[in-house]
Amino acid sequence: MNNNSIKSGITHQLRAWGRYKWPHQIKIAGHSYQQTKVLKHDFFALTALYECLETASQSYKKPPAKIVLKLARRSDFLGMPLGWLGRLITEHEISILTRLEHIQQVPRFLARCGDTGFTYEYIEGQSLDENPPLPNDFFNRLEDILRKIHACRIAYIDLNKRGNILLGHDNRPYIIDFQISYHFPSLPFPFRQISDFILKGFQREDFYHLLKHKRRYAGHLMEEEQIDASRQKSLWIRAHRKTTRPLTRLRRKILHFLFRTDRLIIDDIAAQNPESNPARWENSQK
Repeated sequence: MNNNSIKSGITHQLRAWGRYKWPHQIKIAGHSYQQTKVLKHDFFALTALYECLETASQSYKKPPAKIVLKLARRSDFLGMPLGWLGRLITEHEISILTRLEHIQQVPRFLARCGDTGFTYEYIEGQSLDENPPLPNDFFNRLEDILRKIHACRIAYIDLNKRGNILLGHDNRPYIIDFQISYHFPSLPFPFRQISDFILKGFQREDFYHLLKHKRRYAGHLMEEEQIDASRQKSLWIRAHRKTTRPLTRLRRKILHFLFRTDRLIIDDIAAQNPESNPARWENSQK
């Protein structure tokens, strides 16, 4: 086996669709879409951008100009089948998005695509990772979205990632990627009390991360109380970081080693994602 085969094999193991071919053209509600860009392809999912091939005159109802196809894990990992995980991830995220369909500033679910995929309408804008200039009311409006999500008994959970927060072209905030968000159903006594306790804990962490981002991007607009709250790490966050940070460092060291020894392919898809950008692995070694 040559070096290119080894490199390709390791890379495919680390990607949700591995050696499988995903569709470069799809049809949603009778409208044809062509893939224009793969936005992200990590261990759990592949996310790609598609553009409509039709003009407005070809359709009575104008379809979305751009949509996103998200395909959860299909490929095996080290011989272990993980298609079941992809189906579980897909069902879970669709259920969250349908519960939030009344909120404009979250992705609008369109249709299923096979048993491990679905599409949603593309949101034009930039993520906080791209450091766009933010309007002064950005974080106040972001807080409003978060409160609407919480009112549905949902904890977002992943607000730590700046890439999940967008400044839309309409100058409004948006939240994307509900893969690990969780809905807590109303349960009978005494389980309701336990469920509420856990839900409120996760929702507090959502607000902590919101304030942390606000301090970084708009600290001059914050009151002293908010700044203090943005620095108060809960017991849960401290425990979480203590257990996950060593695993994250280990993961980055392994990826750094594979990359430096020319065993791992880094293409444009990987380089544009902060988690798989080699520059991040280099910094973690310092």
